[in-house]
Parts: sequence; structure tokens; C-alpha cells
Amino acid sequence: MSVRTFLLTISMALVVAAGASAAEGSQMISVGLRYGSSAVSSALVEGCGEWRGSHQRRSFDGELRISGGRGEIVASIGDRRGAVGQWIELTPTGEDQWLELDGSAYRGVLRMELERDGRLRITNTLPLEEYVRGVVPNEMFADDEAYKVQAVISRTVAAYVRDREKKHRSDGFDICATGHCQVYRGMDSERPASDAAVAATRGEVLTYDGKVIFSAYHSNAGGKTEVVDGAWPGSIREHFLYLAVVESPHDIVAADLLGYEWCYQWQRTVTADEIERRLAERGSYVGDVQDLRVREVTEGGRVKELDVIGARRRVRLRGPSEVTALLRTPSARLSVKRNGHGFDISGKGHGHGVGLSQHGALGMARAGYTYEEILGHYYRRVAVTEDYGAGRARQLEAPKLQVAAR
Repeated sequence: MSVRTFLLTISMALVVAAGASAAEGSQMISVGLRYGSSAVSSALVEGCGEWRGSHQRRSFDGELRISGGRGEIVASIGDRRGAVGQWIELTPTGEDQWLELDGSAYRGVLRMELERDGRLRITNTLPLEEYVRGVVPNEMFADDEAYKVQAVISRTVAAYVRDREKKHRSDGFDICATGHCQVYRGMDSERPASDAAVAATRGEVLTYDGKVIFSAYHSNAGGKTEVVDGAWPGSIREHFLYLAVVESPHDIVAADLLGYEWCYQWQRTVTADEIERRLAERGSYVGDVQDLRVREVTEGGRVKELDVIGARRRVRLRGPSEVTALLRTPSARLSVKRNGHGFDISGKGHGHGVGLSQHGALGMARAGYTYEEILGHYYRRVAVTEDYGAGRARQLEAPKLQVAAR
């Protein structure tokens, strides 16, 4: 290779790298760590960084106590205290580029704002890839291919909630750190194997018709997934055609997961008195409960309508979420049988059943399927698209499932 060709190659590589860096640089996300009922009166930040408020900015190295109140936020370093205004942002400047918040480490910027009651709303703004690193180990069991599956769907969820659904816009951030969105615990969650999966799928999201999808997922489908309208009747998401009912036989892997054995198949017993009391707590007085009758099931086999027949009146529950709330079951994929004092309930699965089953994905990974095959099975007619939906797209196909006998 000539010197000129070598220099040209290096120059082109630098241009590509710069372009990738610019694309990734625009992919930031703000995460709600403490807000609403979880807002705090004070927080301790440790590390090396700088802070800025509406009044002033300072650097710090060590412990910084941030306190709320009815007036302004107060920052304290040792015996020194000062009001900083209605908000404060803390940026790490140390070599490791992270800060500790009440003992937990976070990359990126921490922002604290006063809620109306004087407590602190805390958000963490950081690059999307760093956010995904703090999610994957909380949402998936350790397995290289399953980690890749979770990395892609968690990145997709984040992009969808941030850019399309925007369900936390009124809260002042993009996505929350709990199971309401997906569980994020910052640097404390990061593991070498999951970090490798995030790096291997960097920038990859799922798209349908060129748009980032609603990549719903749940713990265990109990053998079969659900359509959106089956889990959430009347939902605006009912036309998401890529979320179809599919068989999920590898959910049975839960039987071998310590602490999760009950997720695939379970049984519950509920008394007639318990059902009567629960209905009364929500304002429905039916009298002595005499029977439970399943009137309609969803396409995925979950109870969609259930009649509670009491001595005084009959109440009809509509939708799987109402059924599971009354019966206190992990899934609405169930059957009911009367016993002497109440009802025996047999069921399968854990969660709403829409989209990808995490236990099913783990089982498929352990059976040798690739992450793209797993994604292609649970999300139909979608593509894995690079550069956060703006790059090259690889259309996914559903593999033929081979399930070994147990």
C-alpha cells in the first residue's frame, strides 16, 4: 500500500468515526430516578465534579449534600452552605466520569429540581448506550445471546418512549427507572458480559415500516403471547401488527431458574370471602360469592371477561388486568374451578404477555438460537436497523422452533 493510499484510508476512517460519534452524540436520554411519591428531601452526592444552579456554579471534590425546602435548593460542603435556586445540575469531571448518588454510581449529569412540596425530583441525563448498560442485567438472565436480545429491545423501548410515546414528558424527563418503563440502576448494574452485548449491538433498534417499534416485553408468556388489544382492550396500540400471538414453548426454561420456577405454571386458591371483600373495597357489593364464570378469552388464551356471581348481584370484569387484580394472579392465562370454600385457579405465565417473553428468549438462546432469530420470532415483520433507526436495516425472519422434550 502506498503512503498516499494509507493516508487516504486513515482519513476516511477518521471521517466515518467522526460521523458515528456525531450520531451517537445526539442520542441522549433523561431518566427519572426520584419523582412524585419517590421524591426525596435531600441527597448526598460524592465524587469529583462541578455544579451549576440558577445563581452560581462551583466545583467540588468529595461530598456534597443537596437539600430541598419551600424556598430554594441548598448545597452544603462541610460547614459551608448556600442557596442555589430552583434547580442544580451536577457534572462529573473526574477521570472516571461518574458520580455517586446516595451510594449508587451514575454516569452522566444529575439534575435536581424542587417539586411543589419542596422535595427533590432527581433525573440522570446520559448517552443512550450508557443507559442501556445500566438496564440489561436488571432485565435479563446472564447469557450472551439473551443479553443481546435485551440490549436491542431495551434500546428500542428507550427510543420509542423518548421520541414517540413521550409518556413522561409532563414529569420532566424521558423515561423512568422502574418497571413502569424498564429497570435502570446506573453503573452498579453493569457487568462485563452484558456490556459486551450492548457493545456488539451498538445503535441497533427494531423498526417496522421504517419506524422504531413499541418493543413490549414481559417475564413469561406461559406458552403463548398476546395481542395488544387482548392485554389492554381499547388501547391506542391495538394496530401494532408486529405484536402478534406466537407460540412460546421455551418459556418452560423458568422451571430451571432458581426463584422463578412458578412463573411458567402455577396454582392459586382464593376464598369466596376474599373475592367479596376485594370487590367491596372497589365499591362493588355483590354479597356472598357463589360462582366465577369465564365469558370470553383473548386470542392468546387469557381471560378477557369474567362474571362474578354474588347473592345480591353479578359483576363483570373486563380485561385481563381487572381479572388479575381481583384474583391476585401473575397472569390472566388461567382457568377457574369451584371448591368447597372458594376457587382453585390454575394458570401459566407472568405478565401481560405482549411481545417478547424474557424466559422464552432465554430458553431459545440456550437452545442455540441467535439474537436475531429470537427477535424475529417474537416481533413479526420487523427489521434490526443500525444507527438508532437511521442506518442499514436487516429484515428478520421467524425461525422454525425445535423444542427438545424435557
